[in-house]
Amino acid sequence: MSKQAQRGILSRFTLLSGAALLASLAACSGDLSSPAARAPEARPANLLASGGRLVSNAVKYHDSSAPHATGRSGSARLEGEAELGADGVTRLTITTGSLDDPGHAPGQIVKAQIKVFDPDGELLYVVNYNKLSGSGTQTFLLRGLSRQSRVQVQANVRGIDRSRTDVVTLTAGVVLAPALHVDIETPPTGQVGQPVVIIGVVSETNGDQGSRATCELWVNGQLVDTAAGIWVDAGDAVTCAFTWTPDRPGDQQVEVRVSTDGGGSMDHTIIGSGGTISVGSGLTTGWAAQVEDRSVATASVLEYTWWKPDGSHKEYSDTRTNTERSQTIAAQGTISRAAVFPLAGVQWTIETNGSRWQDESWIGVVATTDAQGRQCVSRDIAEQGALFFLCNGLQGGATWGYQRFAGNVTYHSQGYSNQFDGLTGQQSVYTWNDGYTTYAGGGQVKDLGSQVRMQLTVTDAAGSVVLTPVVPLTSFSGNLSATAPDCVVTTSYELAGGSQTMCTSGRVDESGWRGSAGG
Repeated sequence: MSKQAQRGILSRFTLLSGAALLASLAACSGDLSSPAARAPEARPANLLASGGRLVSNAVKYHDSSAPHATGRSGSARLEGEAELGADGVTRLTITTGSLDDPGHAPGQIVKAQIKVFDPDGELLYVVNYNKLSGSGTQTFLLRGLSRQSRVQVQANVRGIDRSRTDVVTLTAGVVLAPALHVDIETPPTGQVGQPVVIIGVVSETNGDQGSRATCELWVNGQLVDTAAGIWVDAGDAVTCAFTWTPDRPGDQQVEVRVSTDGGGSMDHTIIGSGGTISVGSGLTTGWAAQVEDRSVATASVLEYTWWKPDGSHKEYSDTRTNTERSQTIAAQGTISRAAVFPLAGVQWTIETNGSRWQDESWIGVVATTDAQGRQCVSRDIAEQGALFFLCNGLQGGATWGYQRFAGNVTYHSQGYSNQFDGLTGQQSVYTWNDGYTTYAGGGQVKDLGSQVRMQLTVTDAAGSVVLTPVVPLTSFSGNLSATAPDCVVTTSYELAGGSQTMCTSGRVDESGWRGSAGG
Protein backbone atom coordinates (compact mmCIF):
# COMPACT_ATOMS: atom_id res chain seq x y z
CA MET A 1 0.00 0.00 0.00
CA SER A 2 2.91 2.33 0.59
CA LYS A 3 3.45 4.77 -2.21
CA GLN A 4 6.32 6.99 -3.17
CA ALA A 5 5.62 10.66 -2.61
CA GLN A 6 7.54 13.45 -4.26
CA ARG A 7 7.61 17.02 -3.04
CA GLY A 8 8.09 20.10 -5.17
CA ILE A 9 10.11 23.14 -4.15
CA LEU A 10 11.04 26.55 -5.45
CA SER A 11 14.26 25.86 -7.30
CA ARG A 12 15.01 28.85 -9.53
CA PHE A 13 13.79 32.39 -9.09
CA THR A 14 13.67 35.32 -11.46
CA LEU A 15 13.21 38.76 -9.95
CA LEU A 16 10.61 40.14 -12.32
CA SER A 17 7.75 42.34 -11.20
CA GLY A 18 4.57 40.55 -12.18
CA ALA A 19 6.30 37.38 -13.37
CA ALA A 20 5.46 34.04 -11.74
CA LEU A 21 7.73 31.05 -11.67
CA LEU A 22 6.87 27.47 -10.83
CA ALA A 23 9.64 25.04 -10.04
CA SER A 24 9.87 21.46 -8.86
CA LEU A 25 12.59 19.30 -7.40
CA ALA A 26 12.25 15.56 -7.94
CA ALA A 27 13.03 14.06 -4.55
CA CYS A 28 14.30 10.75 -5.87
CA SER A 29 16.06 11.76 -9.08
CA GLY A 30 17.33 15.20 -8.07
CA ASP A 31 16.26 16.64 -11.42
CA LEU A 32 15.62 20.37 -11.43
CA SER A 33 13.11 22.12 -13.64
CA SER A 34 12.14 25.76 -13.72
CA PRO A 35 9.20 26.42 -16.05
CA ALA A 36 8.46 30.12 -16.56
CA ALA A 37 4.80 30.78 -15.95
CA ARG A 38 4.65 33.89 -18.10
CA ALA A 39 7.82 35.45 -19.46
CA PRO A 40 8.14 39.09 -20.54
CA GLU A 41 8.55 39.74 -24.24
CA ALA A 42 12.17 40.88 -23.87
CA ARG A 43 14.31 38.54 -21.73
CA PRO A 44 17.95 39.31 -21.01
CA ALA A 45 20.29 36.42 -21.75
CA ASN A 46 21.61 36.44 -18.18
CA LEU A 47 18.18 36.54 -16.55
CA LEU A 48 18.84 33.70 -14.13
CA ALA A 49 21.75 34.60 -11.91
CA SER A 50 22.04 30.97 -10.81
CA GLY A 51 22.10 29.71 -14.39
CA GLY A 52 19.01 27.48 -14.32
CA ARG A 53 17.30 26.04 -17.38
CA LEU A 54 13.71 26.98 -18.23
CA VAL A 55 11.24 24.21 -18.95
CA SER A 56 7.70 24.63 -20.24
CA ASN A 57 4.80 23.96 -17.88
CA ALA A 58 3.53 21.52 -20.51
CA VAL A 59 6.29 19.11 -19.44
CA LYS A 60 5.40 16.97 -16.42
CA TYR A 61 8.41 17.00 -14.11
CA HIS A 62 7.29 13.59 -12.81
CA ASP A 63 4.09 11.57 -13.00
CA SER A 64 3.40 8.91 -10.37
CA SER A 65 -0.35 8.85 -11.06
CA ALA A 66 -2.07 5.49 -11.27
CA PRO A 67 -1.52 4.20 -14.84
CA HIS A 68 -4.36 4.40 -17.33
CA ALA A 69 -6.09 1.16 -18.28
CA THR A 70 -5.67 0.08 -21.89
CA GLY A 71 -7.20 -2.48 -24.23
CA ARG A 72 -6.78 -3.37 -27.90
CA SER A 73 -8.60 -5.37 -30.54
CA GLY A 74 -7.52 -5.30 -34.17
CA SER A 75 -6.78 -1.72 -35.14
CA ALA A 76 -8.81 -0.24 -32.27
CA ARG A 77 -7.30 0.82 -28.96
CA LEU A 78 -8.97 2.11 -25.80
CA GLU A 79 -7.55 4.06 -22.86
CA GLY A 80 -9.59 4.54 -19.69
CA GLU A 81 -9.64 5.69 -16.08
CA ALA A 82 -12.18 5.64 -13.25
CA GLU A 83 -11.89 8.51 -10.76
CA LEU A 84 -13.88 8.61 -7.53
CA GLY A 85 -14.74 12.21 -6.66
CA ALA A 86 -15.47 13.84 -3.32
CA ASP A 87 -19.16 13.78 -4.26
CA GLY A 88 -19.17 9.96 -4.20
CA VAL A 89 -19.56 9.70 -7.98
CA THR A 90 -17.06 7.70 -10.04
CA ARG A 91 -16.38 9.22 -13.44
CA LEU A 92 -15.37 6.52 -15.91
CA THR A 93 -13.80 7.94 -19.07
CA ILE A 94 -12.82 5.84 -22.07
CA THR A 95 -11.28 7.12 -25.28
CA THR A 96 -9.91 5.78 -28.53
CA GLY A 97 -7.20 8.44 -28.27
CA SER A 98 -5.28 9.64 -25.22
CA LEU A 99 -6.73 10.71 -21.87
CA ASP A 100 -4.23 13.57 -21.91
CA ASP A 101 -5.95 14.83 -25.08
CA PRO A 102 -9.45 13.29 -25.17
CA GLY A 103 -10.70 15.88 -27.65
CA HIS A 104 -8.77 14.23 -30.47
CA ALA A 105 -10.06 10.66 -30.49
CA PRO A 106 -10.47 8.74 -33.75
CA GLY A 107 -13.43 6.52 -34.56
CA GLN A 108 -16.67 6.13 -32.65
CA ILE A 109 -17.63 4.31 -29.45
CA VAL A 110 -21.19 3.19 -30.21
CA LYS A 111 -21.93 0.67 -27.47
CA ALA A 112 -20.50 -0.23 -24.05
CA GLN A 113 -21.14 -2.82 -21.36
CA ILE A 114 -19.80 -1.96 -17.90
CA LYS A 115 -19.30 -4.54 -15.13
CA VAL A 116 -18.61 -3.19 -11.65
CA PHE A 117 -16.73 -5.23 -9.02
CA ASP A 118 -16.06 -4.46 -5.34
CA PRO A 119 -12.46 -4.41 -3.95
CA ASP A 120 -12.70 -8.18 -3.24
CA GLY A 121 -13.69 -8.99 -6.82
CA GLU A 122 -17.40 -9.55 -6.15
CA LEU A 123 -19.58 -8.50 -9.09
CA LEU A 124 -21.88 -5.69 -7.97
CA TYR A 125 -23.85 -4.86 -11.12
CA VAL A 126 -23.81 -4.69 -14.92
CA VAL A 127 -24.88 -1.66 -16.99
CA ASN A 128 -25.39 -1.61 -20.79
CA TYR A 129 -25.15 1.58 -22.85
CA ASN A 130 -26.54 1.30 -26.38
CA LYS A 131 -26.77 3.87 -29.17
CA LEU A 132 -24.07 6.13 -27.79
CA SER A 133 -23.40 9.48 -29.43
CA GLY A 134 -20.63 8.07 -31.59
CA SER A 135 -17.81 10.20 -30.17
CA GLY A 136 -14.41 8.63 -29.70
CA THR A 137 -14.49 9.68 -26.02
CA GLN A 138 -17.26 8.70 -23.58
CA THR A 139 -17.78 9.45 -19.88
CA PHE A 140 -20.08 7.44 -17.60
CA LEU A 141 -21.20 8.33 -14.06
CA LEU A 142 -21.22 5.37 -11.65
CA ARG A 143 -22.35 5.28 -8.03
CA GLY A 144 -21.77 2.99 -5.07
CA LEU A 145 -18.08 2.39 -5.80
CA SER A 146 -15.07 2.76 -3.55
CA ARG A 147 -11.35 3.11 -4.04
CA GLN A 148 -9.88 -0.15 -5.38
CA SER A 149 -13.18 -1.25 -6.88
CA ARG A 150 -12.76 -2.42 -10.46
CA VAL A 151 -14.65 -1.54 -13.62
CA GLN A 152 -14.55 -3.77 -16.70
CA VAL A 153 -15.56 -2.15 -19.99
CA GLN A 154 -16.43 -3.93 -23.23
CA ALA A 155 -16.90 -1.35 -25.97
CA ASN A 156 -17.84 -1.52 -29.64
CA VAL A 157 -15.61 0.76 -31.71
CA ARG A 158 -16.29 1.77 -35.30
CA GLY A 159 -14.41 3.91 -37.76
CA ILE A 160 -10.87 2.75 -37.03
CA ASP A 161 -10.96 -0.02 -39.61
CA ARG A 162 -13.80 0.73 -42.03
CA SER A 163 -14.41 -2.92 -42.73
CA ARG A 164 -15.27 -3.95 -39.17
CA THR A 165 -16.51 -3.09 -35.71
CA ASP A 166 -13.92 -3.90 -33.06
CA VAL A 167 -14.89 -5.07 -29.56
CA VAL A 168 -12.30 -3.76 -27.09
CA THR A 169 -12.10 -4.75 -23.41
CA LEU A 170 -10.25 -2.97 -20.61
CA THR A 171 -10.32 -3.12 -16.82
CA ALA A 172 -9.73 0.02 -14.73
CA GLY A 173 -9.19 0.21 -10.99
CA VAL A 174 -11.12 2.96 -9.22
CA VAL A 175 -8.78 5.66 -7.90
CA LEU A 176 -9.38 8.85 -5.98
CA ALA A 177 -9.77 11.95 -8.12
CA PRO A 178 -7.10 14.60 -7.50
CA ALA A 179 -7.73 17.12 -4.73
CA LEU A 180 -5.66 20.29 -4.49
CA HIS A 181 -4.85 22.49 -1.50
CA VAL A 182 -2.84 25.72 -1.38
CA ASP A 183 -0.98 27.37 1.50
CA ILE A 184 0.33 30.92 1.17
CA GLU A 185 3.53 32.40 2.55
CA THR A 186 3.66 36.21 2.54
CA PRO A 187 5.89 38.70 4.32
CA PRO A 188 3.88 40.69 6.89
CA THR A 189 5.45 43.97 5.73
CA GLY A 190 6.77 45.57 2.56
CA GLN A 191 7.84 48.91 1.15
CA VAL A 192 6.49 50.95 -1.75
CA GLY A 193 8.60 50.34 -4.85
CA GLN A 194 10.36 47.32 -3.32
CA PRO A 195 9.53 43.83 -4.71
CA VAL A 196 8.17 41.27 -2.26
CA VAL A 197 8.03 37.49 -2.70
CA ILE A 198 4.69 35.70 -2.37
CA ILE A 199 4.70 31.92 -2.23
CA GLY A 200 1.83 29.48 -2.82
CA VAL A 201 2.55 25.83 -1.96
CA VAL A 202 0.09 23.72 -3.98
CA SER A 203 -0.33 20.12 -2.84
CA GLU A 204 -2.34 17.16 -4.13
CA THR A 205 -3.74 15.42 -1.05
CA ASN A 206 -5.49 12.25 -2.28
CA GLY A 207 -2.35 10.56 -3.56
CA ASP A 208 -3.70 8.68 -6.59
CA GLN A 209 -3.82 11.11 -9.51
CA GLY A 210 -1.91 14.22 -10.49
CA SER A 211 -3.67 17.30 -11.83
CA ARG A 212 -3.21 20.25 -14.12
CA ALA A 213 -4.13 23.60 -12.58
CA THR A 214 -3.76 27.36 -12.86
CA CYS A 215 -2.03 29.32 -10.10
CA GLU A 216 -3.02 32.99 -9.71
CA LEU A 217 -1.86 35.95 -7.62
CA TRP A 218 -4.62 38.36 -6.55
CA VAL A 219 -3.98 41.66 -4.77
CA ASN A 220 -6.90 43.64 -3.33
CA GLY A 221 -9.34 41.60 -5.38
CA GLN A 222 -7.50 42.16 -8.67
CA LEU A 223 -5.72 39.50 -10.71
CA VAL A 224 -2.02 40.43 -10.85
CA ASP A 225 -0.28 37.41 -12.35
CA THR A 226 -0.96 33.86 -13.54
CA ALA A 227 1.01 30.63 -13.79
CA ALA A 228 -1.11 28.63 -16.22
CA GLY A 229 -1.08 24.88 -16.83
CA ILE A 230 1.02 23.87 -13.84
CA TRP A 231 1.34 20.15 -13.08
CA VAL A 232 1.03 18.79 -9.52
CA ASP A 233 1.98 15.15 -9.22
CA ALA A 234 -0.05 12.68 -7.14
CA GLY A 235 0.67 13.10 -3.41
CA ASP A 236 3.11 15.87 -4.26
CA ALA A 237 3.50 19.60 -3.75
CA VAL A 238 4.90 22.32 -5.98
CA THR A 239 5.53 25.99 -5.37
CA CYS A 240 4.12 28.96 -7.26
CA ALA A 241 6.43 31.91 -6.67
CA PHE A 242 5.37 35.46 -7.49
CA THR A 243 7.11 38.81 -7.16
CA TRP A 244 4.95 41.87 -6.67
CA THR A 245 6.00 45.49 -6.26
CA PRO A 246 3.58 47.58 -4.12
CA ASP A 247 2.75 50.98 -5.60
CA ARG A 248 0.99 52.48 -2.56
CA PRO A 249 1.26 52.23 1.24
CA GLY A 250 -1.24 50.60 3.60
CA ASP A 251 -2.58 47.10 4.23
CA GLN A 252 -2.76 45.08 1.00
CA GLN A 253 -4.89 41.92 0.77
CA VAL A 254 -2.96 39.21 -1.06
CA GLU A 255 -4.36 35.87 -2.20
CA VAL A 256 -3.03 32.87 -4.12
CA ARG A 257 -5.79 30.98 -5.91
CA VAL A 258 -5.61 27.63 -7.63
CA SER A 259 -8.23 26.57 -10.15
CA THR A 260 -8.28 23.01 -11.46
CA ASP A 261 -8.70 21.88 -15.02
CA GLY A 262 -12.12 20.45 -14.20
CA GLY A 263 -10.92 16.86 -13.87
CA GLY A 264 -12.68 14.40 -11.59
CA SER A 265 -15.34 15.96 -9.40
CA MET A 266 -13.54 19.27 -8.81
CA ASP A 267 -15.36 21.05 -11.66
CA HIS A 268 -13.11 24.11 -11.77
CA THR A 269 -13.27 24.60 -8.00
CA ILE A 270 -11.16 27.58 -6.92
CA ILE A 271 -9.13 27.05 -3.77
CA GLY A 272 -7.87 30.25 -2.15
CA SER A 273 -5.45 31.11 0.61
CA GLY A 274 -4.67 34.68 1.56
CA GLY A 275 -2.92 37.11 3.87
CA THR A 276 -2.27 40.79 4.55
CA ILE A 277 0.92 42.71 3.79
CA SER A 278 1.41 46.03 5.56
CA VAL A 279 3.18 48.29 3.06
CA GLY A 280 5.15 51.26 4.32
CA SER A 281 6.38 54.31 2.43
CA GLY A 282 9.74 54.83 4.10
CA LEU A 283 13.10 53.14 3.63
CA THR A 284 14.19 51.33 6.79
CA THR A 285 16.41 48.43 7.74
CA GLY A 286 14.41 45.61 9.24
CA TRP A 287 13.16 42.07 8.84
CA ALA A 288 10.11 39.83 9.19
CA ALA A 289 10.18 36.03 9.39
CA GLN A 290 7.71 33.15 9.51
CA VAL A 291 8.27 29.47 10.34
CA GLU A 292 5.80 26.61 10.10
CA ASP A 293 6.08 22.86 10.63
CA ARG A 294 2.64 21.54 9.62
CA SER A 295 1.24 18.03 9.33
CA VAL A 296 -2.07 17.41 7.58
CA ALA A 297 -3.58 13.96 8.12
CA THR A 298 -6.28 12.96 5.64
CA ALA A 299 -8.19 9.83 6.66
CA SER A 300 -10.71 8.10 4.39
CA VAL A 301 -12.86 5.29 5.75
CA LEU A 302 -14.61 2.64 3.68
CA GLU A 303 -17.03 0.26 5.37
CA TYR A 304 -19.42 -2.17 3.76
CA THR A 305 -21.55 -5.16 4.68
CA TRP A 306 -23.50 -7.60 2.56
CA TRP A 307 -25.79 -10.49 3.37
CA LYS A 308 -27.58 -13.29 1.57
CA PRO A 309 -30.77 -15.12 2.57
CA ASP A 310 -28.74 -18.31 3.19
CA GLY A 311 -27.05 -16.60 6.16
CA SER A 312 -23.79 -15.66 4.46
CA HIS A 313 -22.59 -12.17 5.31
CA LYS A 314 -19.50 -10.02 5.33
CA GLU A 315 -18.22 -7.01 7.28
CA TYR A 316 -15.38 -4.94 5.86
CA SER A 317 -13.61 -1.79 7.09
CA ASP A 318 -10.58 -0.02 5.68
CA THR A 319 -9.08 3.25 6.96
CA ARG A 320 -6.44 4.86 4.78
CA THR A 321 -4.41 7.76 6.12
CA ASN A 322 -2.20 10.12 4.16
CA THR A 323 -0.09 12.35 6.42
CA GLU A 324 1.56 15.21 4.62
CA ARG A 325 4.18 17.11 6.59
CA SER A 326 5.74 20.31 5.30
CA GLN A 327 8.19 22.80 6.74
CA THR A 328 8.50 26.34 5.47
CA ILE A 329 10.97 28.95 6.67
CA ALA A 330 10.62 32.41 5.18
CA ALA A 331 12.45 35.61 6.01
CA GLN A 332 12.44 38.92 4.19
CA GLY A 333 13.42 42.47 4.90
CA THR A 334 14.69 45.82 3.69
CA ILE A 335 17.97 47.70 3.91
CA SER A 336 17.70 51.47 4.05
CA ARG A 337 20.49 51.98 1.53
CA ALA A 338 21.10 50.42 -1.85
CA ALA A 339 23.64 47.57 -2.03
CA VAL A 340 26.94 48.34 -3.78
CA PHE A 341 27.72 45.62 -6.33
CA PRO A 342 29.63 43.46 -6.60
CA LEU A 343 29.01 42.37 -3.02
CA ALA A 344 32.17 41.44 -1.17
CA GLY A 345 30.32 38.71 0.68
CA VAL A 346 26.94 37.35 1.78
CA GLN A 347 26.50 34.89 4.64
CA TRP A 348 23.24 33.22 5.69
CA THR A 349 22.93 30.82 8.64
CA ILE A 350 20.12 28.94 10.42
CA GLU A 351 20.34 27.17 13.75
CA THR A 352 17.89 25.38 16.04
CA ASN A 353 18.40 23.71 19.40
CA GLY A 354 21.86 25.26 19.54
CA SER A 355 22.93 23.46 16.35
CA ARG A 356 23.73 25.27 13.09
CA TRP A 357 22.47 23.18 10.18
CA GLN A 358 22.66 25.69 7.36
CA ASP A 359 25.65 27.92 6.65
CA GLU A 360 25.79 29.51 3.20
CA SER A 361 28.50 31.93 2.09
CA TRP A 362 29.05 33.68 -1.25
CA ILE A 363 31.82 36.09 -2.21
CA GLY A 364 32.24 38.46 -5.15
CA VAL A 365 28.50 38.44 -5.89
CA VAL A 366 27.74 40.15 -9.22
CA ALA A 367 24.26 41.52 -9.94
CA THR A 368 22.12 41.18 -13.06
CA THR A 369 19.58 43.67 -14.36
CA ASP A 370 15.92 42.65 -14.41
CA ALA A 371 13.26 43.79 -16.89
CA GLN A 372 12.57 46.96 -14.84
CA GLY A 373 16.18 47.99 -14.52
CA ARG A 374 16.80 46.80 -10.93
CA GLN A 375 20.12 45.33 -9.85
CA CYS A 376 19.41 41.88 -8.39
CA VAL A 377 21.10 38.67 -7.27
CA SER A 378 19.60 35.28 -6.44
CA ARG A 379 21.16 32.08 -5.16
CA ASP A 380 19.53 28.69 -5.46
CA ILE A 381 20.31 26.32 -2.56
CA ALA A 382 19.00 23.07 -4.03
CA GLU A 383 20.14 20.73 -1.25
CA GLN A 384 18.12 22.79 1.24
CA GLY A 385 15.15 23.35 -1.05
CA ALA A 386 15.80 27.06 -0.60
CA LEU A 387 16.38 30.34 -2.39
CA PHE A 388 17.99 33.64 -1.37
CA PHE A 389 17.66 36.94 -3.26
CA LEU A 390 18.66 40.58 -2.83
CA CYS A 391 17.44 43.37 -5.10
CA ASN A 392 17.99 47.14 -5.16
CA GLY A 393 14.81 49.18 -5.44
CA LEU A 394 14.19 51.82 -8.07
CA GLN A 395 13.50 54.38 -5.32
CA GLY A 396 16.53 53.51 -3.20
CA GLY A 397 17.18 50.89 -0.56
CA ALA A 398 17.30 47.14 -1.05
CA THR A 399 15.00 44.19 -0.47
CA TRP A 400 16.13 40.68 0.43
CA GLY A 401 14.33 37.41 0.99
CA TYR A 402 14.85 33.74 1.85
CA GLN A 403 12.45 30.83 1.36
CA ARG A 404 12.97 27.19 2.35
CA PHE A 405 10.64 24.26 1.76
CA ALA A 406 10.95 20.70 3.04
CA GLY A 407 8.47 17.90 3.46
CA ASN A 408 7.51 14.27 3.36
CA VAL A 409 4.39 12.17 2.88
CA THR A 410 3.42 8.99 4.73
CA TYR A 411 0.76 6.55 3.57
CA HIS A 412 -0.66 3.70 5.61
CA SER A 413 -3.78 1.57 5.80
CA GLN A 414 -5.44 -0.42 8.54
CA GLY A 415 -8.64 -2.37 8.71
CA TYR A 416 -10.34 -5.75 8.96
CA SER A 417 -12.55 -8.16 7.07
CA ASN A 418 -14.93 -10.74 8.53
CA GLN A 419 -16.80 -13.11 6.20
CA PHE A 420 -19.16 -15.91 7.26
CA ASP A 421 -20.37 -18.58 4.83
CA GLY A 422 -23.91 -19.56 5.81
CA LEU A 423 -23.87 -22.84 3.89
CA THR A 424 -20.57 -24.32 5.13
CA GLY A 425 -20.39 -22.51 8.45
CA GLN A 426 -16.83 -21.37 7.68
CA GLN A 427 -15.68 -18.00 8.94
CA SER A 428 -12.74 -16.00 7.57
CA VAL A 429 -11.37 -13.17 9.69
CA TYR A 430 -8.28 -11.08 9.02
CA THR A 431 -6.94 -7.67 9.97
CA TRP A 432 -4.14 -5.55 8.56
CA ASN A 433 -2.01 -2.53 9.31
CA ASP A 434 0.20 -1.90 6.31
CA GLY A 435 3.72 -0.65 6.78
CA TYR A 436 4.49 2.90 5.73
CA THR A 437 7.29 4.60 3.92
CA THR A 438 8.28 8.25 3.91
CA TYR A 439 10.03 10.10 1.13
CA ALA A 440 11.58 13.50 1.62
CA GLY A 441 11.64 16.27 -0.96
CA GLY A 442 13.26 19.65 -1.12
CA GLY A 443 15.35 20.10 1.99
CA GLN A 444 15.27 17.56 4.77
CA VAL A 445 12.74 18.04 7.55
CA LYS A 446 14.55 19.40 10.59
CA ASP A 447 13.88 19.28 14.33
CA LEU A 448 13.08 22.94 14.85
CA GLY A 449 12.72 22.89 18.63
CA SER A 450 11.22 25.91 20.38
CA GLN A 451 12.72 28.58 18.11
CA VAL A 452 14.55 29.17 14.84
CA ARG A 453 17.47 31.59 14.73
CA MET A 454 18.73 33.07 11.43
CA GLN A 455 21.47 35.55 10.59
CA LEU A 456 22.17 37.54 7.42
CA THR A 457 25.40 39.43 6.85
CA VAL A 458 25.81 41.51 3.69
CA THR A 459 29.19 43.13 3.10
CA ASP A 460 29.90 45.62 0.31
CA ALA A 461 32.03 48.71 -0.36
CA ALA A 462 29.81 50.76 1.99
CA GLY A 463 30.24 48.41 4.97
CA SER A 464 28.35 45.50 6.51
CA VAL A 465 24.70 45.02 7.42
CA VAL A 466 23.85 42.31 9.96
CA LEU A 467 20.29 41.12 10.68
CA THR A 468 19.42 38.34 13.13
CA PRO A 469 15.82 37.08 12.87
CA VAL A 470 14.68 34.89 15.77
CA VAL A 471 11.29 33.19 15.56
CA PRO A 472 9.77 31.48 18.63
CA LEU A 473 7.44 28.55 17.87
CA THR A 474 4.15 27.49 19.48
CA SER A 475 2.12 24.35 18.87
CA PHE A 476 -1.24 24.21 17.10
CA SER A 477 -3.78 21.55 16.15
CA GLY A 478 -7.32 21.36 14.83
CA ASN A 479 -9.84 19.69 12.57
CA LEU A 480 -10.02 21.11 9.05
CA SER A 481 -12.99 19.10 7.82
CA ALA A 482 -15.10 16.04 8.54
CA THR A 483 -17.30 14.11 6.15
CA ALA A 484 -20.22 12.23 7.72
CA PRO A 485 -20.80 8.63 6.56
CA ASP A 486 -22.46 8.49 3.14
CA CYS A 487 -24.13 5.12 2.65
CA VAL A 488 -25.47 3.45 -0.49
CA VAL A 489 -27.60 0.29 -0.44
CA THR A 490 -27.49 -1.89 -3.56
CA THR A 491 -28.83 -5.27 -4.59
CA SER A 492 -27.46 -7.54 -7.28
CA TYR A 493 -28.06 -10.95 -8.79
CA GLU A 494 -25.01 -12.39 -7.01
CA LEU A 495 -26.54 -11.64 -3.58
CA ALA A 496 -29.54 -13.87 -4.38
CA GLY A 497 -32.08 -11.54 -2.80
CA GLY A 498 -29.77 -9.96 -0.25
CA SER A 499 -28.25 -6.49 -0.28
CA GLN A 500 -25.02 -4.56 0.26
CA THR A 501 -24.57 -1.37 2.29
CA MET A 502 -21.44 0.65 1.49
CA CYS A 503 -20.47 3.71 3.55
CA THR A 504 -17.65 6.21 3.05
CA SER A 505 -16.51 8.94 5.44
CA GLY A 506 -13.41 10.94 6.20
CA ARG A 507 -11.74 13.75 8.09
CA VAL A 508 -8.76 16.06 7.74
CA ASP A 509 -6.77 17.22 10.78
CA GLU A 510 -3.76 19.50 11.11
CA SER A 511 -1.11 19.88 13.79
CA GLY A 512 2.38 21.24 14.21
CA TRP A 513 4.42 24.27 15.26
CA ARG A 514 4.48 27.79 13.85
CA GLY A 515 5.58 31.31 14.67
CA SER A 516 6.35 34.73 13.22
CA ALA A 517 8.40 37.69 14.35
CA GLY A 518 9.81 41.00 13.13
CA GLY A 519 12.52 43.40 14.02
